[in-house]
Amino acid sequence: MIIEAFPDESLQVGMLDLPGTTLEATINVYLHGLGASSCDIFRDIVSQPSLRTARSLLIDLPGFGHSTASGNWSYSMEAQADLVARLLHRLEVTKVTLIGHSMGGSISIALAWRRPDLVDRLIVAEPNLDPGLGDLSAHIARQTEDRFFNRGYAALVYQTQRQAARRDRVAARFLVTLKQASPVALHRGSVSLLAERDPTFREIFESLTIPRATITGDRTPPVAPPLSDPEITHFIVENAGHLMMIDNPSGFATALRVALKM
Repeated sequence: MIIEAFPDESLQVGMLDLPGTTLEATINVYLHGLGASSCDIFRDIVSQPSLRTARSLLIDLPGFGHSTASGNWSYSMEAQADLVARLLHRLEVTKVTLIGHSMGGSISIALAWRRPDLVDRLIVAEPNLDPGLGDLSAHIARQTEDRFFNRGYAALVYQTQRQAARRDRVAARFLVTLKQASPVALHRGSVSLLAERDPTFREIFESLTIPRATITGDRTPPVAPPLSDPEITHFIVENAGHLMMIDNPSGFATALRVALKM
């Protein structure tokens, strides 16, 4: 585990930097969703033989996993995108492949738009393309920050514990990282995801000219309206919902491996 400090913003970013077998391969950067951790949710994925070629950076966003931030930080999608850009600059890497899940997909889209010099390819797994999408973020954002901090977060953990007790494998895995998450990061991240933007993440994603792909679980309702750009490649993971890398890790890894060759 590597911890990078950003004292000017009172931040510490935890990440795994896993070497690849081919030095010339494009570096893959992984960004997790709300309440998750890249170091947890993607570690088993990148360990699969088909994905070991490239160097992999598994980044925990501020307030999640092994990363921390002060209560004064905004946790907005744009601030998180800018922070990842600063981290990549510090690591002296450019032209990476960004792989983002859910909230991490939205941050990846923002980063590719704001810093095109850093991103060569974009793969997003069920990103929040439009305001209001995402059951968890909508549930959290309906509460005030104080209420969520004082009551809502504990209720969410309790509900997830009950699901895990019923042998819900996805809930049990999510519970681990949910307990690590900052309630403030969860709330402010959710509010930012639901904020109106001009352009929207959907519009930004369709306007980009780099290779782009989406990965979706077959148990997740299709995006409505569907993305219209024929240059975007779409992959479906069978027997999987939103947390497809837990439901069907081999299926997700296969889709990712093909997307990385586009």
